[in-house]
Amino acid sequence: MKESVAALLISVVTVSGVHAADRSCTALQALTLKDTKLEATFIEPAPQWTVENDTLTRGAVAVSEPFCRVQGRIEKEIEFEVWLPAPSRWNGKHLGVGNGGYAGFINYSSLAHGLKRGYATASTDTGHKGGPMDASWALGQPQRIEDYGGRAQHLTAAATRQILKAYYTRPARYSYFMGCSNGGQQGLTAAQRYPEDYDGVVSGAPGTSFPDMSTYVMLSGRANGAAAPGRLTQQDMEFAVAHMVASCDKNDGVEDALIEHPPSCKFDFASLACTGAEQGQCLSKAQVENLRGLFSPLKDATGNEIYPPPAIGAMLPASELERRGKLGADMYRYAVFQDKNWDPASFVLERDLPVARERLKALISDNVDLAPFANRNARLILYHGWDDSGPSPYNSINYYEAVRRKVGEQKTEGFFRLFMVPGMYHCRGGPGPNSFGNAGDPPVLDAQHDVLMALEQWVERGAAPDRIIASNVKAARVERSRPLCPHPKVARYKGAGSIDDAENFSCVAP
Repeated sequence: MKESVAALLISVVTVSGVHAADRSCTALQALTLKDTKLEATFIEPAPQWTVENDTLTRGAVAVSEPFCRVQGRIEKEIEFEVWLPAPSRWNGKHLGVGNGGYAGFINYSSLAHGLKRGYATASTDTGHKGGPMDASWALGQPQRIEDYGGRAQHLTAAATRQILKAYYTRPARYSYFMGCSNGGQQGLTAAQRYPEDYDGVVSGAPGTSFPDMSTYVMLSGRANGAAAPGRLTQQDMEFAVAHMVASCDKNDGVEDALIEHPPSCKFDFASLACTGAEQGQCLSKAQVENLRGLFSPLKDATGNEIYPPPAIGAMLPASELERRGKLGADMYRYAVFQDKNWDPASFVLERDLPVARERLKALISDNVDLAPFANRNARLILYHGWDDSGPSPYNSINYYEAVRRKVGEQKTEGFFRLFMVPGMYHCRGGPGPNSFGNAGDPPVLDAQHDVLMALEQWVERGAAPDRIIASNVKAARVERSRPLCPHPKVARYKGAGSIDDAENFSCVAP
């Protein structure tokens, strides 16, 4: 009998708690924010609540813990969501999450990932509807370009701070941002233009100039188009990349089917060419030259580099070259020339790229003076996969080195670290160690294995990340782990122990 009474009391308390949380949540609808409308709903999963289709992951997103879902619209078109964990589960922190490609969607998978870890998490569609590969929203809409270029993320961060203070009756102790690809550039933009928004930023595989990067991918796609001389098939690409990796795999002292430091790889493209007596697969002279071009920087007529190439050993999927070529062309078609019938064949580099840079200033995030961000004791971690076939990993290195020259090497070390990831594709995937705390990764272990936790330790305790352990995970099993080292250091095998265990590697100069 006593047990039944106790169970009943627990049930009543639980129901009362739920009702109180429901009331506190829906009360947010009365919160007055400038040019902003809010709708708040208390979500109580039973046992799961599901978003059927997440644009970024192309799959369903399930949530199993109660939360307050705030949906908002700023001005006419900037839509955002904030997912608020129960006060007892809130870690006291705000997490902004980024998009990918041309955005145009709420990043539900990252909202769920942040919520599960106890963050009050916010995402915005950046002021338009669409998908990562759709740029048609920019046609005749210059304000949307400004919003997409960083303004929407800034306004969302400001609104989120007020929502958190109203719901929890106190402000967040710390505010962080995490994103990759376009989300990585959004993080850089926040650090450069809005240094007060976040105490720490994780920026993955960013572009720093959307016009330059889009021009490069457009021309790369055209170079391997259906009618292009020396067109390479997917089989040709796989053959070439396998030879690249084999030629430089041992440069780091261990044979592991990875190129640890691609800049040290001096690959001879001519070694892939067919000879009269050669047996097996090879490339024609035209294909060799095309491949050499795909791994070369974009230069202007005077030889100045405009955009760096992919790293030796990166897989450039034939279908992806064509798809990203369209992505770059659509930037010119809809955003630069405002002409849906614009023909990429009419493109002239010296004439058209300066026009794109001028008209799309909002999409350039190359300001290297991060002193205002650093002076707040804010911290920035940038990471980039060496096998990225999209934004060039060398672009991230170039940006980091430019910041060091501008701000000073010692000061840069105090607030900004760059980690290059061997064998990782664009943001995730690939043959290398590519799991270190991104959405969808296995459960968090500790700050050594998780980039966001490493950032928190740096911001909150002053513990700068000297290495981050990344893993290659298959079927929930760690196949290999390696340390990611602060650039310019690289991981080097100590000479003893398993080559699949991070403990047997040290971070050294290349």
